[in-house]
Amino acid sequence: MTSIVLSGATGSLGGHLAAALLELPDSVIHCLVRAKDPAAADRRLRDRMAEVGTDDPARLVAVPANLEAPRLGLSPQAWNHLTDEVTEVFHCAASVHLTAAYQQLAPANVGGTRELLELATAIGERRRTAVRFHYVSTLAVFLDAIRAGIDVVDESTRPSMDTAGELGYPRSKVAAERAVRRAADSGVVGTIYRPGLVTGHSVTGDTSTSDLLMPVLRAAVAIGYAPDGAEAVPGEAVDLVARNITRLSVGARGGDAYHLVRPQPVSLMLGFEALRRAGYRLEEVSRYEWWELAAQRREDPEVAPLIHLGAIGRRMLGLEPAYPPPPVHSKHTYDTLLRSFPEPVALDGSFFDRLIAGGLSRFAPLPQTQKV
Repeated sequence: MTSIVLSGATGSLGGHLAAALLELPDSVIHCLVRAKDPAAADRRLRDRMAEVGTDDPARLVAVPANLEAPRLGLSPQAWNHLTDEVTEVFHCAASVHLTAAYQQLAPANVGGTRELLELATAIGERRRTAVRFHYVSTLAVFLDAIRAGIDVVDESTRPSMDTAGELGYPRSKVAAERAVRRAADSGVVGTIYRPGLVTGHSVTGDTSTSDLLMPVLRAAVAIGYAPDGAEAVPGEAVDLVARNITRLSVGARGGDAYHLVRPQPVSLMLGFEALRRAGYRLEEVSRYEWWELAAQRREDPEVAPLIHLGAIGRRMLGLEPAYPPPPVHSKHTYDTLLRSFPEPVALDGSFFDRLIAGGLSRFAPLPQTQKV
């Protein structure tokens, strides 16, 4: 039997990762959930799995925890139970706030990683064997790679505070990656997985508010314009990110990093074309004019989430030429996957049609004023 600790199961990607881990034969997943007691933790987990569309309460077990607390806020009995039972750790939880300072994010993103590494070390000592630790980072650790002197990023590129740039979130993930690598000295076998843009489900198009495409597409509908020549960004569907983490983890030997994005970037223009096919009239203006139109409507609840993305949103749209994103390669990752698994569903126009139909209006009705 494979016994796993998973953090972040109640989050967007983490819920799909819990579902993917259930596909491993004879696996039991202990899900660390921020909650005051076991009953509250179980409710949160069950609610999230209902959204994902799969569950197995006998194999998906909620454990109340706090990543920012010493020993994850676990009682001595709960800590000892996990060190006795668990064989692998998957760390997907993070505080994702794209405009917050490093100091605000470090307790959860860096401190929480260290606490989970301490758990992995304790498991290894108890079992007298190396423990595999799977850490979900982000390609944002390379947000400023070109300004740091790195022209192309691949799985062998080592991130630094210089490649992360000035924003707090990617800097916190660089610090967490460093902690994972250092833990090798304590017998922890660490593997790092870096998603880029994580968008809707490849089959249903269902998505969440953490999908960075949503603020862009909803703002376009609200203002009635689309930016001409919007950038293509490294991305992947949420269910495939989760499934690929699980697939890659089976053969992980430690020390590797994987980039969970398509070999070809995802074109934002496909999203605007799908909106037009859905019946929305969108005139084209330059990217810079489009952002100004959006900024003029910053108080509109349909537009405010885009403006709140700040520098990340502007860079995603190619609006800050002084901060060009590096080309990101994922050839090693996909060569590894395609040895055993088929080519994934294309993130093409049909996918964006599903995203518009199944995901864009999930949390609030789409504005109707611009519809043809």
